[in-house]
Amino acid sequence: MQAKKGRHRLVLFPVPLQGHINPMIHLASILHLKGFSISIIHTQFNSPDHSKYPNFAFHSIPDGLLEHQFSTSDLAALVTRLNLNCIRPFRECLASLLSDNEEHVASLITDSIWHFTQDVA
Repeated sequence: MQAKKGRHRLVLFPVPLQGHINPMIHLASILHLKGFSISIIHTQFNSPDHSKYPNFAFHSIPDGLLEHQFSTSDLAALVTRLNLNCIRPFRECLASLLSDNEEHVASLITDSIWHFTQDVA
């Protein structure tokens, strides 16, 4: 996505479960129609299909999950693991986005299940 000088960017970070990704992408689409530039931070686990959203910038962060941990059979354990593993990668990604001089980051919208994002922000 080409950055347009003077536009405000919104950064969204959904939990990597379809019931969280889909509504967050829908919200991003509405906000994009209102003139905001959209950046989506996502984990490697269950990442969204970038080709469906050409107007968004996607930023993948490592989630530290091993292949056998990709199961959603124990959602509490998966979310707990992601909350611990994503702190550093999220901090680094957000710092990079904030240092971009092309677009001012107006807001960060995260899923409430991400317990660490407010502290990091």
